[in-house]
Amino acid sequence: MIRAMDASIIILTKNAGQNFVPLLQHILTQKFDGLYEVLVIDSGSTDDTLRTAKEFPVKITQIEPEAFHHGKTRNLGAELSSGRILVYITQDALPINNDWLEKLANNFKDPNVAMVIGRQIPWQTTKPPEKFFYVHNFPEQKIIVKPKSSSYYLDNVFISNVNSAIRKDVWQQFKFSEAIIMAEDKEFANRILSAGWTIIYEPAATVYHAHDLSLWSAFQKSLDFGICLNQGAGGLPKSRKSVITRAFKYFSGELKYLHASGYLKWLPYSIVYDTSKYFGLLLGKSGLVRRNQGQR
Repeated sequence: MIRAMDASIIILTKNAGQNFVPLLQHILTQKFDGLYEVLVIDSGSTDDTLRTAKEFPVKITQIEPEAFHHGKTRNLGAELSSGRILVYITQDALPINNDWLEKLANNFKDPNVAMVIGRQIPWQTTKPPEKFFYVHNFPEQKIIVKPKSSSYYLDNVFISNVNSAIRKDVWQQFKFSEAIIMAEDKEFANRILSAGWTIIYEPAATVYHAHDLSLWSAFQKSLDFGICLNQGAGGLPKSRKSVITRAFKYFSGELKYLHASGYLKWLPYSIVYDTSKYFGLLLGKSGLVRRNQGQR
């Protein structure tokens, strides 16, 4: 008898670089009590990404660069998959342990759980202000986010398809939005919560991940996220504290982190970096800027 596929790990790639080999090695050596497959959806790599993928037992699908879209391409990966659990991980992430997949999947033993989010910790080489972002938003404790409750942690920023797992039958009902440029994870999460499903944040399923962004790139990324909020990607349970109170808590926490970690010399840069992100977010939310949906 042919056994059904338990999980499908979906990786969207474009010029994945040197991290791709260790990523595939870590994924394909997971200790998992079940069958799983790995799908690579590539959108126009010009480096060794495709050559590398062909050296591993993975399923490869190629699309045109202009066809890429955060929600649409993830929907394509799900459509091509055979597993009852869809696992998403980005090309610039890396599981730190060989039980990462098991830790994600175990949470689906609860039939009310539709989505599981793993923890992200920054690379050692990440710039201090970006390191603090991950330290601040991805805690060590497990979190259960239920519908119509105050089960949030810093507005549930941790909900991310960098490291996530979703029941395929739930995805079939809701699918990722193809009408927003990014933040398809948070928009999807909002809809399944509204429908009565539960989301789990599982810190034991940890990956290395962080963006080493320039000031301009940080501004643009926050701008895009602000645009998505303007398009309706918000709605997750939020803190009742004011924006000013939350911003003060973040900045004061960052100051303590920089001091305790020996990074105090980064304080001027951190102020400029965080300000770039903040104003990008505000500008995006204002609705004054438009973006092409296929932008990456």
